[in-house]
Amino acid sequence: MFVTLIDFFIFSIIAYQSSFHVAMKIVLIGAGNLASSLAPALKRAGHTIPQVYSRTLESASLLAEKVGAQPLCDFALIRSDADVYIYALRDEVYKLMPAFDCRPDAVHLLTSGSVPYTDLKESAHRGVMYPFQSFSKSKPQTDFSSVPVMIEGEDERAVSIIRILAESISGKVYDSTPQSRVRLHLAGVLANNFTNCMYALAEEQLRDAGLPFDILLPLIDETAAKVHFLSPREAQTGPASRHDFEVMKRQLLLLPDEEQRSIYTLVSENIIKSRR
Repeated sequence: MFVTLIDFFIFSIIAYQSSFHVAMKIVLIGAGNLASSLAPALKRAGHTIPQVYSRTLESASLLAEKVGAQPLCDFALIRSDADVYIYALRDEVYKLMPAFDCRPDAVHLLTSGSVPYTDLKESAHRGVMYPFQSFSKSKPQTDFSSVPVMIEGEDERAVSIIRILAESISGKVYDSTPQSRVRLHLAGVLANNFTNCMYALAEEQLRDAGLPFDILLPLIDETAAKVHFLSPREAQTGPASRHDFEVMKRQLLLLPDEEQRSIYTLVSENIIKSRR
C-alpha cells in the first residue's frame, strides 16, 4: 500500500508538471523524414537530444549536426540514461530491433500511425506520440505548434510523460486508442497520399499538353480552402457530380492506359453514388 501511494504521488506530480515546460533528455532512433522535423522541434522546445541513431552513420550525422547530438549507427552505443527514447522508423523495422540497456523508468514511444506500441521490445512504459502530418527532409522545417499529435500509452507514467512532451511542441494534443489511430492513419492516406497520387497523374496530363503544373495550384488551394467550412461531399464539383456522362466518356479516351481509366471510373462511380 505504501508503494502504491508513493507511485500515485509521483504520477500526480508528473501530471501537474504538464501545465509547464519540463526539459527531457531524448535519444532519437531514426533519422528519416519525420525525425528530421521532430528533432529540431524538440530542440527548440528546450529538450536535450544527446544522440541520434540511424542505420547509416551518414543519415545520423546529417540530423545530429542540426541538434548538437552524437550520431551513431550501433545500438550497443545508445546511452542508458535518457528519459525518453523516440522511435521514428519504418513500420516493419520495430520488431527487428535489438534490445539495449536503459533506465527502468525510461519511456519508449513510437511515432507510427499503424504500429501498436507492443511491438517495442521493452516491457514497460511504452506508448505512442503520433504527429499527424506529412514530413519531407527537403521541405523547410515544419511548424509543430499546429500539428495534431495523438498520444497513448500502456501505463500512467508513459501517458503522463508523453503528454508533457507532446504539449511542449504542439497546441493540438489528442488522446487516442489503437483503433482510432489506425483509422486516422487510413484517413490520412486517403486524403493526402491518394490525393498526391492524383496530382502526379494530373501533372502527366499537363506535361503532355505543354502546360506547367503550377497552373493547377489556384484550383488545389481553392478546394482545400472550401473543406474548412463545407463537408467534402458538399464541396464536390466536376462532371461526375453533375452526371455529365458525355464529358466523362471524352476524358476517359484521353487517359493513356487501362489502369488510369479504371481509377477514373471507380472514383467517378463513387461520386455519382454520393449524388443520388
